[in-house]
Amino acid sequence: MRSTGKLAASATAVFALACAASAALQYNDPDPWRWVATYLGAGAAAVVALMTPRRWWMPVVAAAVTAAWAGWLWAHVAGVVQVTDLWRKMSEKGGRVEEMREAGGLTLAALGCALAARRARRIATDAAGQPRRKDRPTAA
Repeated sequence: MRSTGKLAASATAVFALACAASAALQYNDPDPWRWVATYLGAGAAAVVALMTPRRWWMPVVAAAVTAAWAGWLWAHVAGVVQVTDLWRKMSEKGGRVEEMREAGGLTLAALGCALAARRARRIATDAAGQPRRKDRPTAA
């Protein structure tokens, strides 16, 4: 495996661990289960792509779902909340600060899943864009 392949694999593993940590941190959220499911789903999709590159489409699905949800949330906070509001108490700006934080987390989940899918797809296909087969030798 080339060094860039190892770096991408390591980044995917770190992303999966970050998703698990994000899910664990939802214990004090008013609606924790949808966020736990979202972060665990994104992390699981990245792990599947890491372990079985032929299933590169799984993190694509997770990226599409989280990106769509993030876009919906970003549309509600655009122009209402500033980046500097992230460090303020939510009571100072209302629920929009929480929505901005949620949108940021979903955006990171979408990016991480997209990168995991890209890595897996590159491994799953050869230079000609054809699926790799076990009976064909692979380039080192």
